[in-house]
Formats: sequence, C-alpha cells, structure tokens
Amino acid sequence: MHNDEFREIVREAQSAPSALNTQPARWRRKGDTILIGCDPAAMLKVSDPNGVAAGLACGAAAEATVLALSARRMGAGFTDLWAQDDRATLPGLRLAARITLEAQTDPDPLAAQLPKRFTHRGPYQPGPVDLYGWTRRDAVLVTDAARRGWLAEMHDRIMMAHLRRPEARREVLSWLRLSPRHPRKKYDGLDRATMRLSPRAAAEARAVLGPMWRAADMMGLTDRLAAEAAQIRSAAVIALFHRPVADSPVAAGRPYLRLLLEASKLGLAAWPMGVLTVDQAARAEISTTVGLDPERRLMQVVRLGPVGERPETRARRPLDEVIV
Repeated sequence: MHNDEFREIVREAQSAPSALNTQPARWRRKGDTILIGCDPAAMLKVSDPNGVAAGLACGAAAEATVLALSARRMGAGFTDLWAQDDRATLPGLRLAARITLEAQTDPDPLAAQLPKRFTHRGPYQPGPVDLYGWTRRDAVLVTDAARRGWLAEMHDRIMMAHLRRPEARREVLSWLRLSPRHPRKKYDGLDRATMRLSPRAAAEARAVLGPMWRAADMMGLTDRLAAEAAQIRSAAVIALFHRPVADSPVAAGRPYLRLLLEASKLGLAAWPMGVLTVDQAARAEISTTVGLDPERRLMQVVRLGPVGERPETRARRPLDEVIV
C-alpha cells in the first residue's frame, strides 16, 4: 500500500459517522499497520463524559477502513486497544485500534455503501417501507407507532433536561455551524442544511443556545429547540442497537457502522438519538421495556426512514487533520 492509496482509503473511511460530526478518529500508517487514535479535542466532555460516543465513532471509522481496504482486495486484521487507555503511542491521542494488512480477500459487499450512506434529521417520507428479511441479533427494530411515539416523547424530555445545563448548551453550540460564513462549515460539526433549519430558525437557535436562553426559557420558547418528536414519529423504524456489556465502544462501533450501511442499502437514512443512551435512567427504561438481556448494553438509538435526494456535500476534515 503506497502513500497515495493510504490517503484515499482514509478519505473513504472518513465517511463513518460521529456524534455532532466531531470526527474524533485519527489515522497513522506504520508499514503494513494502520493505527486508529481518538482525539480528545474532538470528544464531547459534557454530552459524552465517558467517551462512549467517541469510542463508537472510532470503531465505526476502523470498520470503514477495513471496508475500504476490502474494496481493494486487501484483507485486514483488527485489534481493539481502547481498554488499554494508551496515550503514549500516538502522543496527544488515545489509541483506539490497530489494523494489520493480511492476505488478499474478496470485497465486502457493504464497502460500496460507504459513499452512499448519509444522515437525515427528518422528517422522513411517508409510506410503507420494505424491511422484509432485515434482522440483526444486536438490534431491536421498533416499527409500531405507539413505541415510536413513546421514544419520541422521551427523547424530547431528556434532551430538554440536557440543554438546561449551561455547559451542555455551550458544547452543542460550539459544534453547530449555523452561519454560512463559519470557517469550519465545510469540515466538521452540523450546519444549517444538516439541521434542516431555515435562516431565521438558525439565527434563533444561536441566540437561544447562547445569551438569550434565560429570557427565552421564561417565555416558554426553549422547548422547541429540543423538539424532534415529529421527525422521530415520521421514521419508518427506530433501531435500538445493543451489544454485550463486555464490548468496548470501539468494538461496538464496527457492527454499528454495518447496521447503518445495511439500512442505507435498504434506502433508509439515519439520525442518532444519543441522548437516550447517555442518560442512565432513559437507557435503563428502554432496556427494561423492550426486554434486553442484562448482559447486553444499549449502545445507540437511531431513527431511520426514506428520504428524497441525498445532500450535495458532506462536511469532513481535511486529510492533513486526520492523518497524523
């Protein structure tokens, strides 16, 4: 694997998702080995205090790397290094995983979905969706309207409680690129188009999440910031992604990406509802209600549905930021 090929592989692997599009994964090539690191500067210290979402993102990035290699008929071995909490091998980063080139392999069919997958906040297109034959041992697929409504109401309630914390609002606002002139708009975070906000709504969001929160809250105007119930109810299916409690977030990130790619192949776009897994009470209530085994951990809740045209662009960091 020569350097130009490695850069192209990383470019394809960058398509992997991350919370608020922070993109914490970093890549380093050492001969026939690729190291994946996690950048603490791209972690959500308030919204993701235990680094679960960051680890999940790095695991998804590692799986995307393996898929990009397979598209070139390069086999790869994977080693999860998250539990070692190694911050010396890649100075300034937490070592997440090691990928080792192995014998030639056939392309993984899901590799073709990497450039096709995208996120969509909703609302989704109405009408029936053919999910026949799509089952996963690590996901409960919620399709009935009553349970989708239950999850929608819970999401908005928990999100509102989260946004009442000033430090949470500052963190969320720091990753929103709501101005068309924002210098990072093309590279990371969530812009107005991704959030599906009008120019006026974007300006209101910046003000309310910033200096106007207290006044807006007194007038009862803050609830709509967290309101996603309509979008959630419009989803064709909500996937409750769960893994063995022994799995690290990095290990879980690999099948999580595959779930999203499988959904993409069915014509479904996703939007994560991570606040439902960060909040311990919400995670426990969902797990109990759907009957998850105590040896399984709810890792992510994601809504899925059909949309029209895919977005024209995808905000991604320059390669020189992620290859270290």
